[in-house]
Amino acid sequence: MATIRQCLIWATLLAIIALEPLSQASPDGTDELTVVIQPCLSNNISIMRNNDDSSTEQPTVVTSGYRTDQIHPSDERGLLKFDLSTVPKDYHVKSATLSLYVIEVYMWDGASWQPVSALSRTIELHAITTDWLGWSFTYWTYATYPKHLWGAAGGDFAPKTASVSEEVAGKWNSWAVTGDVRAWYEGKKPNYGWLLKDAQEGDKMGCRVEYMNWFYVFDVTYSPRLEVILEPKPALSLPDSNWIVAAIVIVSVATVVLGLRRLNRKSKIGRDSQGL
Repeated sequence: MATIRQCLIWATLLAIIALEPLSQASPDGTDELTVVIQPCLSNNISIMRNNDDSSTEQPTVVTSGYRTDQIHPSDERGLLKFDLSTVPKDYHVKSATLSLYVIEVYMWDGASWQPVSALSRTIELHAITTDWLGWSFTYWTYATYPKHLWGAAGGDFAPKTASVSEEVAGKWNSWAVTGDVRAWYEGKKPNYGWLLKDAQEGDKMGCRVEYMNWFYVFDVTYSPRLEVILEPKPALSLPDSNWIVAAIVIVSVATVVLGLRRLNRKSKIGRDSQGL
Protein backbone atom coordinates (compact mmCIF):
# COMPACT_ATOMS: atom_id res chain seq x y z
CA MET A 1 0.00 0.00 0.00
CA ALA A 2 2.91 2.35 0.61
CA THR A 3 3.84 2.07 -3.08
CA ILE A 4 0.30 3.08 -4.17
CA ARG A 5 0.42 6.12 -1.91
CA GLN A 6 3.79 7.11 -3.36
CA CYS A 7 2.37 6.88 -6.90
CA LEU A 8 -0.58 9.10 -5.97
CA ILE A 9 1.69 11.62 -4.25
CA TRP A 10 4.02 11.86 -7.26
CA ALA A 11 1.08 12.18 -9.68
CA THR A 12 -0.42 14.99 -7.57
CA LEU A 13 2.89 16.86 -7.34
CA LEU A 14 3.36 16.56 -11.09
CA ALA A 15 -0.08 18.06 -11.74
CA ILE A 16 0.52 20.93 -9.30
CA ILE A 17 3.90 21.79 -10.81
CA ALA A 18 2.53 21.70 -14.37
CA LEU A 19 -0.60 23.71 -13.56
CA GLU A 20 1.15 26.45 -11.56
CA PRO A 21 2.11 28.57 -14.62
CA LEU A 22 -1.52 28.47 -15.80
CA SER A 23 -2.67 30.10 -12.58
CA GLN A 24 -0.47 33.08 -13.50
CA ALA A 25 -1.78 33.42 -17.06
CA SER A 26 -4.11 36.37 -16.37
CA PRO A 27 -2.34 39.56 -15.19
CA ASP A 28 -3.72 41.05 -11.97
CA GLY A 29 -3.42 44.61 -13.29
CA THR A 30 -0.62 45.61 -10.89
CA ASP A 31 1.90 45.83 -13.73
CA GLU A 32 -0.10 48.17 -15.97
CA LEU A 33 1.82 50.85 -17.81
CA THR A 34 0.29 54.11 -19.05
CA VAL A 35 1.87 55.75 -22.09
CA VAL A 36 0.80 59.24 -23.14
CA ILE A 37 1.75 60.49 -26.60
CA GLN A 38 1.54 64.27 -26.48
CA PRO A 39 2.15 66.78 -27.95
CA CYS A 40 3.84 65.32 -30.99
CA LEU A 41 1.68 64.24 -33.90
CA SER A 42 3.49 62.63 -36.77
CA ASN A 43 1.03 64.13 -39.24
CA ASN A 44 -2.18 66.12 -39.56
CA ILE A 45 -4.22 67.97 -42.21
CA SER A 46 -7.78 69.13 -42.91
CA ILE A 47 -9.24 68.60 -46.39
CA MET A 48 -12.21 70.37 -47.99
CA ARG A 49 -14.83 68.80 -50.24
CA ASN A 50 -14.16 69.28 -53.97
CA ASN A 51 -11.11 71.41 -53.25
CA ASP A 52 -7.70 70.25 -54.48
CA ASP A 53 -6.14 73.69 -54.28
CA SER A 54 -5.78 74.10 -50.53
CA SER A 55 -5.80 72.22 -47.25
CA THR A 56 -5.44 73.32 -43.62
CA GLU A 57 -2.66 72.19 -41.29
CA GLN A 58 -3.70 74.14 -38.20
CA PRO A 59 -6.06 73.81 -36.48
CA THR A 60 -7.69 70.42 -37.17
CA VAL A 61 -11.06 71.37 -38.64
CA VAL A 62 -14.31 69.43 -38.97
CA THR A 63 -17.00 71.33 -40.87
CA SER A 64 -20.41 70.49 -42.23
CA GLY A 65 -21.79 72.69 -44.94
CA TYR A 66 -23.22 72.76 -48.45
CA ARG A 67 -20.97 74.69 -50.80
CA THR A 68 -22.74 76.74 -53.45
CA ASP A 69 -19.71 78.87 -54.27
CA GLN A 70 -16.29 79.71 -52.86
CA ILE A 71 -17.82 81.81 -50.08
CA HIS A 72 -20.28 79.39 -48.53
CA PRO A 73 -19.06 76.69 -46.09
CA SER A 74 -18.16 73.24 -47.33
CA ASP A 75 -17.61 69.88 -45.67
CA GLU A 76 -14.15 69.54 -44.15
CA ARG A 77 -12.53 66.45 -42.67
CA GLY A 78 -9.63 66.30 -40.26
CA LEU A 79 -6.85 63.73 -40.63
CA LEU A 80 -4.30 62.98 -37.92
CA LYS A 81 -1.78 60.28 -37.09
CA PHE A 82 0.37 59.44 -34.06
CA ASP A 83 3.78 57.83 -34.11
CA LEU A 84 3.53 54.71 -31.92
CA SER A 85 7.24 53.83 -32.06
CA THR A 86 7.78 55.07 -28.50
CA VAL A 87 5.24 52.66 -27.04
CA PRO A 88 7.14 49.83 -25.25
CA LYS A 89 7.02 46.47 -26.99
CA ASP A 90 5.85 43.05 -25.77
CA TYR A 91 2.77 44.24 -23.91
CA HIS A 92 -0.95 43.89 -24.50
CA VAL A 93 -2.98 47.04 -25.23
CA LYS A 94 -5.66 47.11 -22.55
CA SER A 95 -7.23 50.41 -23.62
CA ALA A 96 -6.54 53.51 -25.68
CA THR A 97 -8.21 56.92 -25.75
CA LEU A 98 -7.83 59.81 -28.19
CA SER A 99 -8.57 63.27 -26.77
CA LEU A 100 -8.79 66.53 -28.71
CA TYR A 101 -9.21 69.98 -27.21
CA VAL A 102 -12.00 72.13 -28.70
CA ILE A 103 -10.60 75.57 -29.45
CA GLU A 104 -13.82 77.05 -30.80
CA VAL A 105 -17.13 76.12 -32.42
CA TYR A 106 -19.02 78.15 -35.03
CA MET A 107 -22.23 78.43 -36.99
CA TRP A 108 -22.61 80.02 -40.42
CA ASP A 109 -24.94 83.06 -40.40
CA GLY A 110 -25.16 83.35 -44.16
CA ALA A 111 -22.15 85.61 -44.49
CA SER A 112 -19.49 84.50 -42.00
CA TRP A 113 -18.66 82.08 -39.20
CA GLN A 114 -20.03 83.18 -35.83
CA PRO A 115 -18.64 81.67 -32.60
CA VAL A 116 -21.09 79.88 -30.31
CA SER A 117 -20.59 78.25 -26.92
CA ALA A 118 -21.43 74.71 -27.98
CA LEU A 119 -22.66 72.47 -30.78
CA SER A 120 -24.44 69.12 -30.80
CA ARG A 121 -22.92 67.49 -33.85
CA THR A 122 -22.01 63.83 -34.24
CA ILE A 123 -18.30 63.83 -35.01
CA GLU A 124 -17.19 60.40 -36.17
CA LEU A 125 -13.70 58.94 -35.97
CA HIS A 126 -12.59 56.44 -38.64
CA ALA A 127 -9.33 54.55 -39.11
CA ILE A 128 -7.74 55.56 -42.42
CA THR A 129 -6.94 52.65 -44.75
CA THR A 130 -4.69 54.38 -47.33
CA ASP A 131 -1.36 56.04 -46.64
CA TRP A 132 -1.27 59.81 -47.04
CA LEU A 133 1.35 62.54 -46.83
CA GLY A 134 -0.28 65.64 -45.35
CA TRP A 135 1.77 68.84 -45.21
CA SER A 136 -0.14 70.53 -48.06
CA PHE A 137 0.17 67.44 -50.27
CA THR A 138 -3.09 65.79 -49.21
CA TYR A 139 -6.41 67.02 -50.61
CA TRP A 140 -9.97 65.86 -51.13
CA THR A 141 -8.99 63.86 -54.22
CA TYR A 142 -5.32 63.18 -53.50
CA ALA A 143 -3.87 61.10 -50.69
CA THR A 144 -0.50 62.40 -51.87
CA TYR A 145 -0.42 65.04 -54.60
CA PRO A 146 0.08 64.69 -57.53
CA LYS A 147 0.41 60.93 -58.13
CA HIS A 148 -1.61 59.06 -55.52
CA LEU A 149 -5.38 59.42 -55.48
CA TRP A 150 -7.69 58.29 -52.74
CA GLY A 151 -9.70 55.21 -53.68
CA ALA A 152 -12.76 57.37 -52.94
CA ALA A 153 -12.64 61.15 -52.93
CA GLY A 154 -12.51 62.50 -49.40
CA GLY A 155 -10.33 59.72 -48.01
CA ASP A 156 -10.36 55.94 -47.60
CA PHE A 157 -11.42 54.79 -44.17
CA ALA A 158 -12.91 51.92 -42.19
CA PRO A 159 -16.35 51.95 -40.54
CA LYS A 160 -16.76 54.28 -37.57
CA THR A 161 -14.49 53.55 -34.60
CA ALA A 162 -16.25 55.92 -32.21
CA SER A 163 -18.09 59.25 -32.12
CA VAL A 164 -18.89 62.21 -29.90
CA SER A 165 -22.16 64.14 -29.88
CA GLU A 166 -21.34 67.44 -28.15
CA GLU A 167 -18.59 69.97 -28.76
CA VAL A 168 -18.05 72.72 -26.18
CA ALA A 169 -15.46 75.46 -26.63
CA GLY A 170 -12.70 75.09 -24.06
CA LYS A 171 -13.47 71.42 -23.34
CA TRP A 172 -12.07 68.07 -24.48
CA ASN A 173 -13.65 65.50 -26.77
CA SER A 174 -12.56 61.89 -26.31
CA TRP A 175 -12.95 58.75 -28.43
CA ALA A 176 -12.27 55.15 -27.34
CA VAL A 177 -9.79 53.77 -29.88
CA THR A 178 -8.61 50.53 -28.25
CA GLY A 179 -9.31 48.28 -31.23
CA ASP A 180 -7.46 50.48 -33.71
CA VAL A 181 -4.41 51.05 -31.52
CA ARG A 182 -4.21 47.37 -30.57
CA ALA A 183 -4.25 46.34 -34.24
CA TRP A 184 -1.54 48.89 -35.09
CA TYR A 185 0.57 47.98 -32.06
CA GLU A 186 0.41 44.26 -32.86
CA GLY A 187 1.18 44.89 -36.54
CA LYS A 188 -2.12 43.43 -37.72
CA LYS A 189 -2.99 46.62 -39.60
CA PRO A 190 -0.87 49.54 -40.85
CA ASN A 191 -1.10 52.76 -38.85
CA TYR A 192 -2.43 55.44 -41.19
CA GLY A 193 -4.12 57.36 -38.40
CA TRP A 194 -7.71 58.59 -38.18
CA LEU A 195 -10.16 60.72 -40.12
CA LEU A 196 -12.69 62.97 -38.36
CA LYS A 197 -15.95 63.84 -40.10
CA ASP A 198 -19.36 65.26 -39.32
CA ALA A 199 -22.03 62.54 -39.61
CA GLN A 200 -24.39 65.07 -41.23
CA GLU A 201 -22.17 66.37 -43.98
CA GLY A 202 -23.85 68.51 -46.60
CA ASP A 203 -26.05 70.25 -44.04
CA LYS A 204 -27.16 73.64 -45.35
CA MET A 205 -26.80 74.97 -41.82
CA GLY A 206 -23.02 75.29 -41.65
CA CYS A 207 -21.34 74.09 -38.45
CA ARG A 208 -17.63 74.12 -37.69
CA VAL A 209 -15.46 72.59 -34.94
CA GLU A 210 -11.84 73.61 -34.53
CA TYR A 211 -9.61 71.20 -32.60
CA MET A 212 -6.23 72.08 -31.18
CA ASN A 213 -3.23 70.46 -32.83
CA TRP A 214 0.44 70.78 -32.09
CA PHE A 215 0.95 74.15 -30.40
CA TYR A 216 -1.70 76.14 -32.26
CA VAL A 217 -3.12 79.00 -30.11
CA PHE A 218 -2.40 77.39 -26.72
CA ASP A 219 0.57 75.58 -25.18
CA VAL A 220 1.35 71.93 -25.87
CA THR A 221 -0.65 70.64 -22.91
CA TYR A 222 -3.75 71.24 -25.05
CA SER A 223 -2.42 69.41 -28.09
CA PRO A 224 -3.89 66.09 -29.28
CA ARG A 225 -3.44 63.39 -26.67
CA LEU A 226 -3.31 59.63 -27.14
CA GLU A 227 -3.33 57.65 -23.90
CA VAL A 228 -2.49 53.95 -24.13
CA ILE A 229 -2.75 51.62 -21.13
CA LEU A 230 -0.61 48.50 -21.44
CA GLU A 231 -0.71 45.30 -19.43
CA PRO A 232 1.55 42.23 -19.43
CA LYS A 233 0.82 39.71 -22.12
CA PRO A 234 -1.05 36.64 -20.85
CA ALA A 235 1.43 33.80 -20.42
CA LEU A 236 -1.08 31.39 -21.89
CA SER A 237 -4.64 32.03 -22.95
CA LEU A 238 -7.35 29.72 -21.57
CA PRO A 239 -8.33 28.10 -24.89
CA ASP A 240 -4.68 27.14 -25.53
CA SER A 241 -4.32 25.63 -22.06
CA ASN A 242 -7.15 23.09 -22.41
CA TRP A 243 -5.01 20.50 -24.16
CA ILE A 244 -2.27 20.95 -21.57
CA VAL A 245 -4.70 20.33 -18.72
CA ALA A 246 -5.99 17.22 -20.49
CA ALA A 247 -2.43 15.97 -21.02
CA ILE A 248 -1.61 16.50 -17.34
CA VAL A 249 -4.65 14.49 -16.26
CA ILE A 250 -3.75 11.68 -18.66
CA VAL A 251 -0.14 11.58 -17.45
CA SER A 252 -1.25 11.59 -13.81
CA VAL A 253 -3.74 8.77 -14.33
CA ALA A 254 -1.22 6.81 -16.38
CA THR A 255 1.35 7.21 -13.61
CA VAL A 256 -1.04 5.78 -11.03
CA VAL A 257 -2.12 2.92 -13.32
CA LEU A 258 1.47 1.95 -14.11
CA GLY A 259 2.31 2.04 -10.43
CA LEU A 260 -0.61 -0.24 -9.61
CA ARG A 261 0.36 -2.66 -12.37
CA ARG A 262 3.91 -2.86 -11.09
CA LEU A 263 2.64 -3.46 -7.60
CA ASN A 264 0.29 -6.21 -8.78
CA ARG A 265 3.08 -7.78 -10.82
CA LYS A 266 5.38 -7.83 -7.79
CA SER A 267 2.62 -9.27 -5.63
CA LYS A 268 1.92 -12.00 -8.18
CA ILE A 269 5.60 -12.88 -8.41
CA GLY A 270 5.73 -13.07 -4.64
CA ARG A 271 2.74 -15.41 -4.50
CA ASP A 272 4.16 -17.59 -7.26
CA SER A 273 7.46 -17.81 -5.37
CA GLN A 274 5.69 -18.85 -2.22
CA GLY A 275 3.73 -21.51 -4.19
CA LEU A 276 6.98 -22.99 -5.31
